[in-house]
Amino acid sequence: MAERVFVMPDPGEGLEEGTIVAWLVAAGDAVELNQPLVEVETAKAAVEIPSPFAGTVVTLHGDEGSDIAVGAPLVTFDVEGDAAEPQVPPTDGPRATPPVRKLAKELAVDLAAVAGTGPGGRITEADVRAVAGEPDVDAPAPGAPSELSPTRRAIAANLERQAAIPQVTTFRTLDATALDAHRRALDLSPLPLVVAALGVVVPDHPLVNSAWRDDHIEARETVDVGIAVDTDYGLFVPVLRDAGRRGIGAIAAELDRLADAARTGSLAAEDRRATATIAVSNTGSYGSEAGTPILSPGTSVTLAIGVIAPRALVVDGEVAARPAATLSLTFDHRVLDGAAAGRFLTDLMAVLQSPERLRDLPR
Repeated sequence: MAERVFVMPDPGEGLEEGTIVAWLVAAGDAVELNQPLVEVETAKAAVEIPSPFAGTVVTLHGDEGSDIAVGAPLVTFDVEGDAAEPQVPPTDGPRATPPVRKLAKELAVDLAAVAGTGPGGRITEADVRAVAGEPDVDAPAPGAPSELSPTRRAIAANLERQAAIPQVTTFRTLDATALDAHRRALDLSPLPLVVAALGVVVPDHPLVNSAWRDDHIEARETVDVGIAVDTDYGLFVPVLRDAGRRGIGAIAAELDRLADAARTGSLAAEDRRATATIAVSNTGSYGSEAGTPILSPGTSVTLAIGVIAPRALVVDGEVAARPAATLSLTFDHRVLDGAAAGRFLTDLMAVLQSPERLRDLPR
């Protein structure tokens, strides 16, 4: 037997620490290769870390709820033979994030008996509390301090950095008659069509796809679209890469994959490392008419799409009820001025309002 120390692995996100949510083994336990050891929450995901060894647990380094730095000792083992590389095993059974599984364990709730109300049948904290007969607590009591998760701290840090950027928001009303008809014909939400349209329009407006870097503007070749996704951990912006080379069907499938992975805390390392060149927030998905989106880190433009709903529009000199939506475009004023942002938004609207140009988008 030989002693091996397994350190907190680098999740490949530029993160420096994680929080131990729950230990899944104890000192003295015999473990197999790739057996889940611990649930750890980082700023980007909550994951189960598997064992890189088959052997016996000697020491667990860190208590539940404590932070552990990348590279710090996590578990000490007695093992035979050589170490294997860690491999995260697939998750079977009910769909729930590690924090929800931990809550279910604390409340003695069998997840197999819980009907998930989250996206794709995912079990949420509220679902578990409802089965346990406890209220859904999503805010601290008045006057009580709120303990911040690593995700919330990371979001706050990003917002503080973004607040230093001179950003301006401009608005346009989109006649969504053609867009609404076309997305219904394809049985899709409007978002894949908007992303496909960005892939077509952005190359004609290179500043939109650029970023401010110290004392210069950095242009990017591919259109990598960050999509704002609301999750139990907070707001995530996974990236759909190279939108200009994808058809609407492929875009829709990739958007579903990224959103589901973000909500279940299972984004792959390459997805977490990807950097957006432009960002989109579908605020209409939760009924918002308009908003003032902030810039996603590393981008110069964030587009928000309000809810599509009937509005009174002037068409050919007459007032008519038409499906319409507000487009909100926030831009970095160091990179673009109002005229450049306005020209880009005008060209994007021209695609989204034209039945012919929507049909011409790559499928």
